[in-house]
Amino acid sequence: MTANHEGPDGFDNLTIEAMNTTFYFAVSNCMISNWKEVVSGWVQYVEKEWSRFLPDNELDKINRLEIGAKMLLTHPLFDVLQSAEVYRRRTNGLFSPYLLPQMQYHGYVHSFPFHSSDPETYVMPSVYDQEICPFAFDLSTRTVTRTAEGKIDLGGIGKSYTVQATAQWLKNIGEAESGIVDGGGDITVWSNGQKEWKIGISHPYQPNVEIAQFRITNGSIATSNVVYRSWRQGNMIKHHLLNGKTGLPVETSIIQATVITDTCVDAEVMAKLCFMEDVEKLTDLLINIKPNSSFLLVTEKGTVIRS
Repeated sequence: MTANHEGPDGFDNLTIEAMNTTFYFAVSNCMISNWKEVVSGWVQYVEKEWSRFLPDNELDKINRLEIGAKMLLTHPLFDVLQSAEVYRRRTNGLFSPYLLPQMQYHGYVHSFPFHSSDPETYVMPSVYDQEICPFAFDLSTRTVTRTAEGKIDLGGIGKSYTVQATAQWLKNIGEAESGIVDGGGDITVWSNGQKEWKIGISHPYQPNVEIAQFRITNGSIATSNVVYRSWRQGNMIKHHLLNGKTGLPVETSIIQATVITDTCVDAEVMAKLCFMEDVEKLTDLLINIKPNSSFLLVTEKGTVIRS
């Protein structure tokens, strides 16, 4: 958990344990009486069908497609895969959803939490040509066709998409006046103007200590760090943030990054990018995703850097 927020009085709320994290939802005056049932079903669907650790789900079937084979996708998975490919191209390959073989090579073969993994016994798989997308997307039929080698690991973008889609549904379909959706620190809030949300950012090593606090009426926050999802592989410490161009864990003095912007998926991708560029060049990199944003970084020496 990398963010804390106040528990709003008078709000209807729901807590779910899923995707190895805690999801928290709170809304005011939602017009759909069974919203908790709908939201629970949606989160359970994502956990089951998008996990790379479960066999024979929708994601696994895509990854097992042979070149030239086609598959009809559900609308949410088609949407998130298309979005991930757009981010890959806009970041020139720094962000990539096609790093499953590299993740496995570095020892991320079990769902968290774990503390160690077996050493590598083979050569790291090469990173796919950033000019080539392994899949062709057909919007008219909602199908994907495998065009090249490449296996998908949705990782953080799957969770942030879940948060974002839930918030949009509660706000636009449920007509909830104000609300918050928090998926383990990936957060979207909205308000009719009468509610201001207070979000605290936790210290990377001391979750109960806040290093910053923000007040937001409408917007999203995502925080990523290399402390929680890290492990020992042989004599090396590995973590889950891979450079999409090299397939290697990023080497950086930044241990935690928080981004605030309009949508949760943008914030999630931008938080990952904070580990992949020098601070001096970071603003230009993030502007390519969303001009209206800000970030907060924590270095390994404990220094806090604000945009």
